[in-house]
Amino acid sequence: MISSVQPFHRRIASNLLWTPQGVVRNPLVTFYGDGGGFLVERCSAPDRLPQTEFYAGMLVADFPQDYLSAFERLRESPEDLSELLPHTVMPGGVWVVISGLDYARMRLTPHSRIQRL
Repeated sequence: MISSVQPFHRRIASNLLWTPQGVVRNPLVTFYGDGGGFLVERCSAPDRLPQTEFYAGMLVADFPQDYLSAFERLRESPEDLSELLPHTVMPGGVWVVISGLDYARMRLTPHSRIQRL
């Protein structure tokens, strides 16, 4: 018998996920294998799912490999993230989580941090 269910490699939940189409609230991103395949769903109770990592903040896919320098450039700009991220993300980049945001204005604060996942 062949199973069509793929084992997942990693499952990550957060407050927000930035996509070019808009922000997703309560995202759950499941990564499959090592080939870069993933599935995005909404999940309001990720703490009830086994083997789920939670990161407070906003997940961003395809952030530049040199994510620390790119983050500092974002920090220097007065624009909000909805204006900056479309010009920052790039295919083949890395997944990051940005925490310490001003969620109402979608801007970085002096307390904002970035972490590569």
